[in-house]
Amino acid sequence: MTANIDIDSSMFFSKEYADNPYPTLKLLRDHRPVYYNDLMKQWMVTRYEDVMNIFADTENFSASPNGDHIGAVFGSTLMEFDGEEHRKLRGVVAPEFVGMKLQSLLPIVQRNSMALIEKFTMKQASLIAEKAALKGEIDIVDDFATRLPLNVILDVLDLPQEAHEMFHGWYPAMMNGISGGPELRIAGQRANAEYHAYLDPLIKQRSLNPGDDLLSRLSVTEVDGKRMTPAEIKSFASLILVAGAETTDKAIANLWYQLLAHPDQWQAVQQDPELLDRAFTEMMRIHGPAGAQTRKAINDVTLHGVTIQAGDYVHLSLYGANRDERVFKDPDTFNLFRDDLYFSKELRSGYFRDGTAGHLGFGLGPHFCVGYQLARAETVIGTKLLMEVVKNPRFKPGTNPKPIAIRLEPWHLQLEFDAGLSLREP
Repeated sequence: MTANIDIDSSMFFSKEYADNPYPTLKLLRDHRPVYYNDLMKQWMVTRYEDVMNIFADTENFSASPNGDHIGAVFGSTLMEFDGEEHRKLRGVVAPEFVGMKLQSLLPIVQRNSMALIEKFTMKQASLIAEKAALKGEIDIVDDFATRLPLNVILDVLDLPQEAHEMFHGWYPAMMNGISGGPELRIAGQRANAEYHAYLDPLIKQRSLNPGDDLLSRLSVTEVDGKRMTPAEIKSFASLILVAGAETTDKAIANLWYQLLAHPDQWQAVQQDPELLDRAFTEMMRIHGPAGAQTRKAINDVTLHGVTIQAGDYVHLSLYGANRDERVFKDPDTFNLFRDDLYFSKELRSGYFRDGTAGHLGFGLGPHFCVGYQLARAETVIGTKLLMEVVKNPRFKPGTNPKPIAIRLEPWHLQLEFDAGLSLREP
């Protein structure tokens, strides 16, 4: 490690870093793998092995910092608890999003995908009929990616689809409130309060007359003889709204960007749509929806000659770790055929038994994302169905296509495609 490399912490607040953090993260990996950001007041850890080990080290690192930003908007959630408290809360919600429970959600994902795609198909057919245009257009972000996951969540919670626009206003405000400044934090808290007020009578009703929806199950399920409190249910409902919608919509749009930015990869999934599972995994590695997670040191820990003191905050860079050339060959290249990435079911432990590394986009260990299978299903199924309509897509001329940036700013991915094609029945 070359400790005398001069790094100005203000660079992490620049537009250049927000648009492309990877050159700076490589500089940190190579020369300052444990770097103290004096403006953010936290250590930045950027190498794969170090990030993986800290995720796994629950004796020395706590997930409690999630309560500082997520909890400030949503209230207390399972993401900020450690040990036994976390185990009990996760025991209520995790079975709903993995394994056999997911099978009941797949038709919901497919139905919502179909409804949205049929809408675009009819829209383009109308345009052609009116001779207003011969080419189709779609904003993958606004017209599809932000719509599909929210529709699915409304169905999962058994909430009316007519409430879509109201929820579509709430969840971006809540997400921005987590990572934004004071004004965005207040707006996020206001949106969360409105959402909770909407849920209050539903929770009371479903705790007495439960159905087969997730909100009912959260209202009546017991772990160690205790039910979740209404406050815990509402906080988790906030978490699933933002994590399930915000994370997945970025995954969908980022996948489309990566595929279209690499025509050979796009051609491969066109010829074999089953490759979309591999493409999703590589997208989560090269530029997933979340750039970092935060932990708090419980004890003093020395790493690369630097002592992280008890009470210090540690920024685990997922973006940095997932492009660590010590683990992945040619890490800045999107390649769904690479042989150094584990492409099967997501790993919670970093490495598969044959030594192949998994991506860290969903975190690792006890706080591994409970919705990872749902996010993959929505992204892959939605993309498969959309590809049947969006034939010969290309970035719209005059636009600036790019993956989602770190900073909070409007994001669009506008495409042109050959219109007039119908969607065949799945």
